[in-house]
Amino acid sequence: MLSQEFINEVKERNDITDVISGYVSLKRSGRNSKGLCPFHSEKTPSFTVYPDTASFYCFGCQAGGDVIGFIRRIENLDYVEAVKFLANRAGLTMPEEGKNDGLTHMRLRIREQNREAGRFFYRALYSPAGRQALEYFHARGLSDETIRRFGLGWSPDGWDQLARHLSGLGYKKDEILAADLGYTSRKGGIIDRFRNRVMFPIIDLQGNVVAFGGRKFTEEVVGGKYVNTSDTLIYKKTNHLFAMNIAKNSKSRELILCEGYMDVIALHQAGFQNAVAALGTAVTPQQARVLHKYADRVVLSQDGDEAGQKSIARSIPIMKEEGLDVRVLEITGAKDPDEFIRKYGPERFKMLLDGCSNDIEYSIMRIGTKYDTSTDDGRLHYLREVCDYLSGLGTLEREVYAGRIADKLSIEKSAVLSQADASARRRLKAEKEKEFREMAKTTAGIGSKVNPERSANFKASNAEYALLAILFRHQNLIPAAAKTLPPEQFVTDFGRRIYSQFIDIYDSGQEVSVSLLTQQFSETENSEIVRIINSDDAIASQDYLTLIDIIKNERMTPKPQEAAKLSTDELLEQISRLKKKKG
Repeated sequence: MLSQEFINEVKERNDITDVISGYVSLKRSGRNSKGLCPFHSEKTPSFTVYPDTASFYCFGCQAGGDVIGFIRRIENLDYVEAVKFLANRAGLTMPEEGKNDGLTHMRLRIREQNREAGRFFYRALYSPAGRQALEYFHARGLSDETIRRFGLGWSPDGWDQLARHLSGLGYKKDEILAADLGYTSRKGGIIDRFRNRVMFPIIDLQGNVVAFGGRKFTEEVVGGKYVNTSDTLIYKKTNHLFAMNIAKNSKSRELILCEGYMDVIALHQAGFQNAVAALGTAVTPQQARVLHKYADRVVLSQDGDEAGQKSIARSIPIMKEEGLDVRVLEITGAKDPDEFIRKYGPERFKMLLDGCSNDIEYSIMRIGTKYDTSTDDGRLHYLREVCDYLSGLGTLEREVYAGRIADKLSIEKSAVLSQADASARRRLKAEKEKEFREMAKTTAGIGSKVNPERSANFKASNAEYALLAILFRHQNLIPAAAKTLPPEQFVTDFGRRIYSQFIDIYDSGQEVSVSLLTQQFSETENSEIVRIINSDDAIASQDYLTLIDIIKNERMTPKPQEAAKLSTDELLEQISRLKKKKG
């Protein structure tokens, strides 16, 4: 168990603004800093860092916490690992370094199992039973050296061969399930997650096998085309990229982002060591950050079918927001890079790479394929959609591409710019209205899972939140507040729990901090606590007595739904007490 003193030192040595600025481009906004949230896709910055309270909060996705909470989210770590990450950053030595807590120990066991499973699958591939799977890889043009380099394998066609192998090595049932290498049968045994599939290990940047992808290689195999490891304690597919452990060592500041495992492996075998694949249909903000760490330009190489084109459309804005230069590779004469290289060779593929279009040219081209611009109706529809697209570009880019579109349609450039500018104004207005609605909804507590009583007790909960904000800023008022307003007089349970923690922490002789509070609540609750204490609704310390009176009065006032359940005598008694209070 880490001492609070050590945790405090870690936080003091890791300024929250400095830490977060390593992941988010922040701009000063008064005393605070704002930027685009790293946890969800947005165009208007709603992510705020509050140095005064050493916390962060996003009004878009409601993520919030302290510097440890930020590292937990962004690096997908548990609490102790996040503290260790920040301790290493600050040059501090973790106390009791050799001791593992439960989660850390389980993470270690999962990593060990994945390594053993990878060896098991590789050996099985070269066994007599794996002959058909090996022939599949060879037929796809892969050499034995490439198979070894990527650790490819085959999962035997049985119910529990891997599970029995792992059990024989001393791994327990709960550990095998935690690694998602198996699942529980109806009789309580373990069934292998992967059976009779060619196997692709997913390796993190440190060289650890963190997950697997299993692909059907014959129609005789039951189930879908792919079976993949679900998220575990060491793996979250939105954070990883296939073959990034190899591609990060290429000297190029350009990465090729492919759709599938085989495309990546074929490119590496052909000499393109900078190929990777997202573990899903479209790149995520987390993956975009990893890409930008090792590259300035990303070439999107997706299948030419509708699913591949939709993936490109979703991926482009995410990578652009990360600041990457995005290019789109158009493959003709083959359905994917693997097939193209086998048909035409790596030299022709290099020519495709050198001639690929940028993301703007690609997007305008895609819009153009929807309409017949030889007709007036087609030209009008094309102009509306392409101007709507231009409205999201910068002024200089809008100017350049408006000229090209005007030439294509044989119209004045000023007409294109006028339409694009009008669309930009509508877009900005819609984004601001959406942001306002989301913030209003959050403030009003509509649909709040953290404090479901808030919407029905809006006045009381507002007073509770404002009081908590004041007490956090002026902690010397906590004893007087506790004496005047015991926690049981709070109206909402969530507010009551926070208030009780304020009192308990203060009475223990410690400062009430985000770090101490966030150890007592869930991640979602912590986000709401950060929003409350950073609220500007109440900053004058003298207001706290007025707020206490509001809470007491609201506590005594029967709500319509409660009043309906009271007898006449009980209702009259409530009214009498309120009159005396006001008197």
